[in-house]
Amino acid sequence: MRLIRLAATPAAFFLPSRSKHVTAGKLALISMVVTVFFLFTAGNNLPGGSLDFIAWAEAIVRGTTLPPHVASRDIGFPLLYILAGFPWSHSFVGITLILASFAVLIPVLVYWSLVRTSRTIAFYMGVVCIISLSPMTYMKFFFHDQAYMFFGLLAVALLIDFLWCGHFRTLYLFTLAALAISFTRPAGNLMFPVLMIIAYVTVRGPIRHYLACALIFVLVTGAYQWHRYEIFDMRNRPSIPSGMGMQMFYSMYLYLGDFGYQLSPDLGPNTKHLLDKLQQGLQPDVRESAIIKRALIDTPPDFMEKHVYSFTPQGLVEKIMTAPNEEYYMILKYVDPAPNDLFLLKITTEIARSHPWYVIQYAARNLWHAVFDPGYASTRYNVQGYHKTGIDFVPGVQSLGVRSADWVAAYGSRAEREMAYFPLKTKSQAVQDFFHELETFWRVHFSKYVWITSAPIAIAWIGAFAGALCWIIPQTGLCQGLKRTGVDTLMGPLITASAFLLYEDLATALFSQPVYRYFHMTEPLRLVIGGFGLAFAIGMLSFVWRTKIAQTPLWRLGQAGLAPITAIQKYDLLDGYFGRRRAQWILLLVVVNACLFAWWTSSMIVHTWGPPPVGLID
Repeated sequence: MRLIRLAATPAAFFLPSRSKHVTAGKLALISMVVTVFFLFTAGNNLPGGSLDFIAWAEAIVRGTTLPPHVASRDIGFPLLYILAGFPWSHSFVGITLILASFAVLIPVLVYWSLVRTSRTIAFYMGVVCIISLSPMTYMKFFFHDQAYMFFGLLAVALLIDFLWCGHFRTLYLFTLAALAISFTRPAGNLMFPVLMIIAYVTVRGPIRHYLACALIFVLVTGAYQWHRYEIFDMRNRPSIPSGMGMQMFYSMYLYLGDFGYQLSPDLGPNTKHLLDKLQQGLQPDVRESAIIKRALIDTPPDFMEKHVYSFTPQGLVEKIMTAPNEEYYMILKYVDPAPNDLFLLKITTEIARSHPWYVIQYAARNLWHAVFDPGYASTRYNVQGYHKTGIDFVPGVQSLGVRSADWVAAYGSRAEREMAYFPLKTKSQAVQDFFHELETFWRVHFSKYVWITSAPIAIAWIGAFAGALCWIIPQTGLCQGLKRTGVDTLMGPLITASAFLLYEDLATALFSQPVYRYFHMTEPLRLVIGGFGLAFAIGMLSFVWRTKIAQTPLWRLGQAGLAPITAIQKYDLLDGYFGRRRAQWILLLVVVNACLFAWWTSSMIVHTWGPPPVGLID
């Protein structure tokens, strides 16, 4: 019997256990291994604009104010920098460990979102989440992406749990997670009321709990707005710092040429004023224009000569009006030395009012790509327009950013050495070869992964549509059959996850571009929806199995095929011991994770906290 248990336990590691918490722990352990591998190999990424978060954290600790351009960020990620101790240590080790912890937990949250539907589906969708590498992709990318992905999935998992069990303490936890979403990225500000309405319609119960959650959200959000008022010194500024106008004008301008439209003074007085100021600011020579010097400071000389300096002031204005691209947007943005966000918002309104069908056109195109075919954008330093871009394997890239490369020196030599250290280059050739083979496999097959995971999402939405119809006309024979598949119990959780995904993708479609980066941020959420789609499909097949195939030779063959799996699960040592000892299992996982993270931390200290490493940067 002991030999049977010893043989069954390794095999059972890749099967769902009979205990939910043991299964979740298995996913955490697998995720830890993959996470630590990338901690020891992936390059650090400090993209342009990422130092705004550090500046915010420093301003909170030092009691200083921030310049207006930082207003397009939010406080969530700076608070994580403070929690990581960066303002005092000036080390990226702490924030990396926090983001790595999120990476470990994301597959577990996928599992917990689906476990009440099917433990098997929940476990394997968690495994797919790990295999996709989405939890680890932005672990060393020092922007808000990883935190937003984690908090968004946490909020969805908590709300789905509330929809299943109806425990109001979970609703309060969801409210806290929704606040974390709202404070981490501006796009997260509007989801709380939508999800709260879904919760009330689905569960009902005493309304005082819903009102209390709404009050908590309003009060904390109000306190945050007061913080922004103080830290941006709004009482002494002529206009309220914000990034909304610039973000909305960005997408509204960028796609005009794709649909046969152009920027024109006829759109309205604010657009006319902008173009007039641009015309004046380019005089008498484009090459000497102060607008060009402040707007295109990092643009490559070849592009400048061909697409900027070769035009007269009037010719460049005409080009900017008729052939939008990223560089021309930067010129429009910096017509004034300090961009006026409200002014750009007014121009955006004039474009939308004059061409409402255009907004629908580009939003629908971008939404399709955001959901089913990502990787499209109008990129910088070219005039190609909207096109399919290449996919980046972020862990295999080391980047100090465009504008921030020199500024990291302001935080000391330790921060510089940590950012300059690419750990993969210190590893054995075998490890480097494995890393590059993994990168190649991921690049080649990622598009297939997108389409494969899109299929169950489509099935889930078909099921949701059928469920909605049955809610309207419940007495039909088709609806009676659908109810036996369990689709009515999936409706609330499915609508919750889908609402968040479509909100994210619609925000991307309207105000940004459907690049791979924004797709990666929604991958775990897509797997949750796909899991519901698989549950709906299996429910349909099970209904046929029970009514048409039960007690036939095929049924007996299916039972025989499941017997070995059942035996492995029965003799699993992990489940046999820890299934009744939840606290011990959790403690073991915490200790293992802490030891793995301590191992990486000690390696970072050895390589970056002493003299600068020699020969590590090509």
